[in-house]
Amino acid sequence: MPAWVARVALAFLPGKPEKAVLWVLIILTLPVTLLALLFAGPVVIWERVPIATPGQVKIYVDAAGAVSASTRSPCDQGVTVDWQPLLAIDAVRLNQDFSKASPAKAGELARRFIEKVGTCTYCVGDPPECTTYPVYKLRSLEEVLDDLGFNQSQRKKVKNILEVDLSFLLDVGPGVPPGWMPVEGKLKWPTPGIFTITSGFGPRVDPVEGLDGFHTGMDIGAPMWTPVHAVADGVVAVAEWMGNFGYAVYIEHDDMVTIYAHLSQIAVQRGQQVRAGDVIAYSGSTGKSTGPHLHFEIRVHGQPVNPINYFK
Repeated sequence: MPAWVARVALAFLPGKPEKAVLWVLIILTLPVTLLALLFAGPVVIWERVPIATPGQVKIYVDAAGAVSASTRSPCDQGVTVDWQPLLAIDAVRLNQDFSKASPAKAGELARRFIEKVGTCTYCVGDPPECTTYPVYKLRSLEEVLDDLGFNQSQRKKVKNILEVDLSFLLDVGPGVPPGWMPVEGKLKWPTPGIFTITSGFGPRVDPVEGLDGFHTGMDIGAPMWTPVHAVADGVVAVAEWMGNFGYAVYIEHDDMVTIYAHLSQIAVQRGQQVRAGDVIAYSGSTGKSTGPHLHFEIRVHGQPVNPINYFK
């Protein structure tokens, strides 16, 4: 700091030297504090979101799909390798430089998530001709991070990235502009205060299988254990495990049914009357899910419709 600035500052300070020193320290540290606040946002984004293009993300989707397919046989259904941990791991070990990613390296990483645990035999014909196939188990993220020699700081970064569903990084947009907020009318929003749509209604690449498909609802990027609210008055028709939907709640509202899926916990029972705004469950990542989020779906006369149309 120039000497003349210090002299001007001291001229306005109380006479006690210790107070003068305190004010000088404040003046010196203020620019540093402002710079820290300025760059805090980008640093958080850098450490929590993989900076990858849809094409680069697809490298990991394809690698996970190929390795998953390699574990299947006529006598065993195999295991499913999730592409999102692969992406999160490389976001950390490549320091977000996905130009260094390749299908071969992604495939090698995906294979770390499977382990042969035995064999099974499949026979056809008479007399039977039998073939022996390997049987695999899915290894945990911690086991893979151990293999890679990740330290505690690196592990934390990987887990921070995996706190949200990363399927929004694929080439399917959420169908809403940046900064969009729902307009409540006939229906209330199911996750008050959380408006991030990670995957919209319509055609998309399946985030688990990496195949073309159709998304019958919308995914809201709600962290684990976010309270999920009923969007309207109704009667609970389903409150249980529903296959790919994991733990799910279906609520009937006359000719409309709303669905809340991939829940961590259900807070209502079948046949229960609920009011708009009641907490019915908590978000999670159960069933066919690649990370914590809420799948919210609306069906009218049994047909899925775009939920966004109710909040414009």
